[in-house]
This record gives sequence, C-alpha cells and structure tokens, in this order.
Amino acid sequence: MARESIENVSWEFGGRVVHIVTSGLLLIVLTRVLGPDRYGLLALAIAVFTFARLLSESGLHWSAARYIAEFKTDRPDRAATVVLESGLLVVGASTLVSLSLFLLSAPLASLIGEPRLSPLLAAGSGVVFCYSIHRYNRHILQGYEDIRGSATVHSIEGVLTLAFVAGFVLYRPTALAAVVGYVLAYACATAVGLVAVYRTGAIGSATFIDRSTIRWQVLRYNVPLTATRLSNVVDRQVGVLLVGYFLTAANAGFYALGKQIADFVRVPAASLGFALAPTYGARKTSGELDTATELFEESLTTTLILYVPAAAGLIIIAEPAILTVFGLEYAGAVVVVQILAVFVFFHTLVNISAPGLDYLGRARIRAIANAGTSAVNVALTVALIPAIGVAGAAVATSVTTACYALVCLSIMYAELRFDLRSVAVCFSKMSAITVGMSLAVYTSTTYLTGAAAVAVGITVGVGIWLLACQLLALFDVRQLVANRSG
Repeated sequence: MARESIENVSWEFGGRVVHIVTSGLLLIVLTRVLGPDRYGLLALAIAVFTFARLLSESGLHWSAARYIAEFKTDRPDRAATVVLESGLLVVGASTLVSLSLFLLSAPLASLIGEPRLSPLLAAGSGVVFCYSIHRYNRHILQGYEDIRGSATVHSIEGVLTLAFVAGFVLYRPTALAAVVGYVLAYACATAVGLVAVYRTGAIGSATFIDRSTIRWQVLRYNVPLTATRLSNVVDRQVGVLLVGYFLTAANAGFYALGKQIADFVRVPAASLGFALAPTYGARKTSGELDTATELFEESLTTTLILYVPAAAGLIIIAEPAILTVFGLEYAGAVVVVQILAVFVFFHTLVNISAPGLDYLGRARIRAIANAGTSAVNVALTVALIPAIGVAGAAVATSVTTACYALVCLSIMYAELRFDLRSVAVCFSKMSAITVGMSLAVYTSTTYLTGAAAVAVGITVGVGIWLLACQLLALFDVRQLVANRSG
C-alpha cells in the first residue's frame, strides 16, 4: 500500500479511535446515569434526528466530495465552486428541516406513541442543523483527500460531545439535558470544520465558475446517493423506532446499545473505506487502475484478517462484557450484541467497498441494491419483533446486511478485478484460525465471570490470533510497525 494511503488510513484510524474512545466513555455515562428507560427515550429521539438529517443532508455531501476529488488537482476553481454551491444547498435544506422538526415535535411524538419525546425533538432541531453541516464539512475534506484535517475535526467533535453531553447529564440526569449537550457540542465542531474547509479549499482566493452547471451536476448525482442514504438510515435506525413502537423504550435502548457496540467494533474497516474511497476514483481517472485494484484487494484481505475472528470473539465475550460495563439491568442487550456480531462482519465488507463505488461512478446501482435490502429489512423487522422480541430486529439487520455486502463486493469486482483466489485463501486461513481461537477462548472463560472473563478472553484470543497470523504469513507485525512509524 502506497505511503500516502498508509498515512491517510493512519490519520483516519487515529481520529476514529479518539472519537470511539470518547463515544464509549459517553455511552457508559449515559447508560449508567439515565438507566434503560431514559436511555431508550434518548435513543428514540436520536433515531428521529437521523431520519430528519436524511432530508437536510440527502446525499449532497457525498456528491460534492465526488466532484471535488475529480476537480481538485487540475481545476481547483471548479472544485471550490462545488464547495460553494453544495454548501448553500446543505445550509438551506438544514434550516428548513430543523424548523419543521421544531414545529412538528408534538405531532411526531404522538405518532411514535411516546409523548415524552416532544421536548427532545424540539431541542433536537439544533442537533439536526449543526450535525448536518458538521458532516458536510468532514466529507468535503475527504473529497480534497485532506484526511488529516477530516480526522482532526472528527476527533474534536468526539471530545466536545463527551464534555458537553456528559457534563449536562451528570448535572441533570435527563434525556433532554443530553440533547442540549449534543446541540452545543455539534455547534462548536461545525465552526471548527467550516474554518478547515475554508483553508483546505482556498475558498477565499478562488474564482467561482459555471455555478449553475456545477449546481446541476451535484444535484443530479445526489439523486442515487440520496436513495443510498435513505437505505442506510433505514438500516441503522428503523429497528430502534420499531422496537420502541412494538415493545418499550427500554427495549429500544437495548437494541440501540447493541448497534452502538457494533459501530465501535467496525472502526478499523470504516477508517479504511473512508480514507481510500476517493483514491479509487482518482486513480481510475488518471489511468492507474492496477494501483486502485491492489489497494482494494489489500484492504479486503486486511478486513478478513481482522473481522472473521473479531465477530466470533464478540459472540463469546458479549455477556460478561455487557454485564460488567453497563450493569445487570442491560442483560437484555446481550442477545442483540451476539446476533449483531454477524452484522459487524458483513458491514465491514460494506464499509470498505460501498464508499469506493460512489467515487467510481457506480452510485446508481449501489442505491438500487441498498434500497432493495432495506425494504426487506423493514419487512423482516416488522414480522420478527412481535414473534421473538428485540432479537428479531437484530436478525433482520444481520441477514439483509449480508446480502447487501455480497452485492457491493460483486459490483466492486466488476470495476476492479481483484484476485478472488488470494481472497478465498485468506478467508479459509482465517476461518481455521477462528475455530481454534474460539475454542480456546470459550474454554478459558468457562469458569470465569465479569471483568476476569473479559480480560482473559481478549488476551487469549488476541494472543492466538497474532501467533497464528504470523505462522501462516498473513501479516508481519514488524513490518506493520515499520510502516506505521516511518
């Protein structure tokens, strides 16, 4: 993998590690202080915010990033015009959606069947406005391949969110206090991101050209990306809303906690996908298709090496980990996390392939596939929740994500003819390692409970994984350290 790509992945991974650590600490504070019912209420509110952000953001940030990546080197003024036009669209849409959420907060709360949501949704209009622009800033920096700046903005947002939200909740342990904290944190992060975009894109010295043409290009490519975004939002949040509707706010909290843990585990793959996605499009445009193919194949095998055993390990240590970290009252989340381990594995394949498809010009077919699996996800969730409870939402999400991941890999293979044989060999080796590792972890933790079971399980699992990967020449630890340090 080229040095520049390694540096980008390292910066993005570092930024996500900071964000995930702060998010993890915040998650512990929220679950412990609020309890299952109030945490579940907050999770329902966040699900509504996410759906509202679909309207305020659509796929504009992705569309803008794609054209910036295409224009930034040879036509920088055209790239700056993309920033201007897409920014105006995002700010306008965010303002309209935020005001609508504020005015419709009470009817929406009644529709969901949870009147306590009304003040949270009204205050959360600020979350929708600020986070939409913050997310836009991060993707614009990605389009310029300023992964360092994007990761820095992401880290700052994580630290600010921990400080504001935890501070407000500890002072006043309510879901509304948490929402107010989110508003203030995202407002500060948005201001930092706007400065970074202004500097990276040299907006102040740019000459804006062909504004109407560029606006039309961004809006046109936005259409399939919006469909993809809708599908992503449905996959991520519809389970929370449906669990809250059919069951209780506490059960919605269990499911939200499981998805949050899954997001934590997916950080390395998400870092790879985010950092390398613009590179695929840029290399294809410049005629360096072999380089793009090599990069993707390496990211795919790395993901298999990491996540085949990680998914198995998550199933084994889910129970002692959740009961130790979050408390006995969150025991209902154990089965959710165990089922979502399957989701984690397949979604990491989505993480490394789907973003690249947008930069390769395959957004439309990806959107069709994503929309289809999302529709099936909703139908399965509605059918399974009444039958098997909160676990039904986890099963539906895992099954449909597996189908979507295979489709994304198939489309990526049509664009970048990576070596299927070497990928299959890697997967076979990791499967064999995982079986042995799982047996060792299960045996070593059988008579342990709590923190001891978690510590021993992770130590044994990671030790066996490292040793086996070295023996089977899947990677060289010394080479990894050398690449990272210099």
